[in-house]
Amino acid sequence: MNLDGIPHIDPAAVTYDHSFVFDAHNHDRTQLITRYRGTVIIRTEPGFTVTGWQKSIYHFGGLNREVPIVVSMMLDGSGLIQDIRIDRRSRGSQGKRCDFACLEQLCSGKLNGVSLADLGGRISSAPDVKCLHLFEILSACSSFYAYLTSQELPEGTEQEYTAIRPVRNGLLSDSTHEILGRRDQTHILLEHRTPPALNGQNLPECLDAAAAVSYNGEDAFTEELHAADFETAFAQLNRLFSKCHHLEKAFFGLKGRTKFSNAPSMVGLFLLTFSHSGVHGGITRAWKIEKILHYLQTGYGKNPCKGFGG
Repeated sequence: MNLDGIPHIDPAAVTYDHSFVFDAHNHDRTQLITRYRGTVIIRTEPGFTVTGWQKSIYHFGGLNREVPIVVSMMLDGSGLIQDIRIDRRSRGSQGKRCDFACLEQLCSGKLNGVSLADLGGRISSAPDVKCLHLFEILSACSSFYAYLTSQELPEGTEQEYTAIRPVRNGLLSDSTHEILGRRDQTHILLEHRTPPALNGQNLPECLDAAAAVSYNGEDAFTEELHAADFETAFAQLNRLFSKCHHLEKAFFGLKGRTKFSNAPSMVGLFLLTFSHSGVHGGITRAWKIEKILHYLQTGYGKNPCKGFGG
């Protein structure tokens, strides 16, 4: 799979026109899941303009859904947030109850006066903003802004694109990340020895598989995955993608808790695709997958988001 074609980003154009998010990547149904995410920061007078986005696209189980969200921020010269706005075309993954109106009220005006570089301490988990997608976007903006500051750079861009598709007895994932014009590529082939068994929430409770990872075209490492419950399966996948994230950090020279990456999200995306392969039924299949999305976004065993801060 060739992902070198992620779009060229004109930072000034991105600031005023978000169509590249809402119109991109929504027709390739050979992928189970695709995710496109990025950040643009430009120096303006009297401060900075920050644009962060994420678009996830699901094509399985009768569920064909696009989840695009674009967040724009104005900062003063010292990096304090003066205004946050969400593009009106944005929508979450749970239908009408997390459309633009819901997303807007979750953060509108609540973060004004906060330093963007320190925002990660203010929103340390998804429940802090009651939306996993907003958490990932805001965390990435904060982390990338802090990185630019550490490099004494006034502006810059980063973006990444991930695609997951089924292969015989497993999954294939390809990701590319571009930071300040430099790109890497991560390729993960996961092969099941036995199909994952699902628990009462249709989440995998056992895992017996092997993963082979290549990075920038070279074999990087292999990982054995063995789990007898959901918590262990989650931990095993988290270890796999943490190793991938460390490869990326070493390549780009990143240090500390770098959050502008799809790597942490990959755990939930892989769990979702495992569930997809084991969920059966007709009309009820999409409903079951919808419920899996709820669990993965709000925390295993917790009540799913009800919209408007529920």
